[in-house]
Amino acid sequence: MIALASSPALSEPTREEVMAGAERCDGIADNRVWLDCFYGSAQPMRSLLNLPPANPAQVRLVPPRGAEPLYQSRHTASARAAKEETGGFWSAVVGNTRPEASNIALTKYEFDRSGAVTVSLADGQVWRQISSDLTRARWKAPAGNYRVDISAGLGDTFDMRVRGEKGAIYRMRRVTARP
Repeated sequence: MIALASSPALSEPTREEVMAGAERCDGIADNRVWLDCFYGSAQPMRSLLNLPPANPAQVRLVPPRGAEPLYQSRHTASARAAKEETGGFWSAVVGNTRPEASNIALTKYEFDRSGAVTVSLADGQVWRQISSDLTRARWKAPAGNYRVDISAGLGDTFDMRVRGEKGAIYRMRRVTARP
């Protein structure tokens, strides 16, 4: 009994599953949606304790197993940023504030089955929206009509804003860099 009582609680697989699900929710920008995802990630523990199930809509928000947990990515991105750092003291405090793209026209955009967008920029960069991002573009005009700004976001993601589109932020990952 004493051995069982002294074993670390976090080694319990259900807790590990819940925490892994919560980490995968971290890529969600909207606070209310993130909170619902967080609640949904506790479903395995609710089942173990015979509690009423979480709302199915909350459970569906949890990105699937195998989706990259952003907790690890943040540490990787922080280490990479520290190596590339050249901005002196202020850069050390707030990180790299230089945008990846500023007022650059799209040359192409396409949507996958889930509605996530992949964009090609006039400077040759290609960016894909992360699967856990719930913001969906509803673009109809030719690609050249859209101009974007892309800056560092959470972890290894970037925030893309479309000029003239108020309030929408798309969470992106780089597919290819400038040629």
